[in-house]
Amino acid sequence: MTKLNKQTKLWFWLLLLAAGLSALFMLSAFQMFTGEHTKLIIQRLTGLNEDESYMANAIARKAAHVMIFGLLALLLYKVFRQPKLWYAWLCTVLLAVLDEWHQTFVPGRSPSVRDIVLDSAAALIILTGTVLWRRR
Repeated sequence: MTKLNKQTKLWFWLLLLAAGLSALFMLSAFQMFTGEHTKLIIQRLTGLNEDESYMANAIARKAAHVMIFGLLALLLYKVFRQPKLWYAWLCTVLLAVLDEWHQTFVPGRSPSVRDIVLDSAAALIILTGTVLWRRR
């Protein structure tokens, strides 16, 4: 592979990462994505009662955290091309912290250490799974 192809691929991954980060911070800036709002949407769509929609909303929101930060960790791993996971994982943790800090400025949103822990764990599990998958 020529050097130009490697540079082109790197730019592609960097742009994809930038787009993902932009989407993450923009989505967390809208009140429409607060827990209360998404719970009401789930309640209207499914007809679940208050308690059931609260639980369904919590599961959906935490699953979204796992998917988003897992994919973010994979993108970082691909961009940095580091043979070790810790670099991509550490950057993902930093982004999780920044995302929660960003939420302190959004009305109706609040930061959560639990979300940072969940995001960090999701990134570590996804990265570890990826490396194990590649080795087999």
